Amino acid sequence: MLGLAAAVASGAAAQAQPLTREDLLQALKARDAQIAALQARVEALEHERANASAATPSAAGAPAASPSASPAAPPVAGAAPQPPVTDEEASLRALSRTLVERGVQLLPTWSAEVIPSVAYSNRVVQGLALVPTPEGIPTVADQRLRVDQLRGAAGFRLGLPWESQVELTVPYGWVRQSRSLGDGTHAVNEGSGIGDVAIELGHEFLRESGWRPDIVGAVSYRFATGRDPFRLDVPGIATGAGFDQVRVRATAVKTAEPLVFFGTLSYAHGFGVDEPVGRVEPGDAIGLDFGTIVALSPDTSMTFALSQEFRSRTQIAGMGAPGTDTNASVLQIGLGQVLTPRVLLDLSLGVGLTRDAPDYAVQVSLPIRLR
Repeated sequence: MLGLAAAVASGAAAQAQPLTREDLLQALKARDAQIAALQARVEALEHERANASAATPSAAGAPAASPSASPAAPPVAGAAPQPPVTDEEASLRALSRTLVERGVQLLPTWSAEVIPSVAYSNRVVQGLALVPTPEGIPTVADQRLRVDQLRGAAGFRLGLPWESQVELTVPYGWVRQSRSLGDGTHAVNEGSGIGDVAIELGHEFLRESGWRPDIVGAVSYRFATGRDPFRLDVPGIATGAGFDQVRVRATAVKTAEPLVFFGTLSYAHGFGVDEPVGRVEPGDAIGLDFGTIVALSPDTSMTFALSQEFRSRTQIAGMGAPGTDTNASVLQIGLGQVLTPRVLLDLSLGVGLTRDAPDYAVQVSLPIRLR
């Protein structure tokens, strides 16, 4: 451009003849030469600057950034830095904590939890029953029986090597039984004491992969440490079952984010005991639970499940006791909320679907992760 302007200016100043095509071509060639010289000079300067930057270390000891790199974005005023979430913090989220609380996932090795809990259940049964008169004569009467039970428990679970876990539960119960008869007779009985202590050992046999689910198995033993119903004047206020029991279960878990589906099949066998009424052989029980746990947020989860237990008839002195074969079905709705990185609040509501189940039950537990 400078060459072309100079040619035009000189031609105008000299009042020469109009520029020819050759003059214009020469002016363009001169302009291109000047542009090429400027580009070569810029490239040389950039090369010298890059060599100087590579030879001079930065104050922090890190390599200098390329001249063509974009500058870092300035920090936002007043914004607090967000620390990265560690693996330990991620493992304490509501979903994984709820899975452990529901017994469908085990603790990591040497992790430990303390689980204080309290539960309340209510059951009302009304109908004809065989009751004794004040003179001790059995008679049929209309009866309304209400049972309120409050149960507290202290639990401890520990993750073991080889994908295993051990859990110990020590309960304490209070029972109130209110009985009203059609003739206006009313009686209230109460009882409290330690319940049946239980210990469980669990192991993860398979890990989820493709179509294959997680498989968790466990065996538990319940000791007859509570008040024996066969040795009380009012069996309904007992805090224990009166016999030892062993229970085995297998749980399958399948993930479909944000949902986790689970199903549990269990079998329980009670050991016979000699009581004042004769030899008591408790009926075996088969349990079937299935449901889903959904992550509403990293700190909140919900559980929807159906729990069923089918128990065979109890034998007393070789004869089946009427009414001891039961089918208890409960619809369970639970909410898990992380309160702190190590504390989970777990709420559970159970609604009885069959006559043998409590009308409703509410449980609050507070699993505290120690390590």
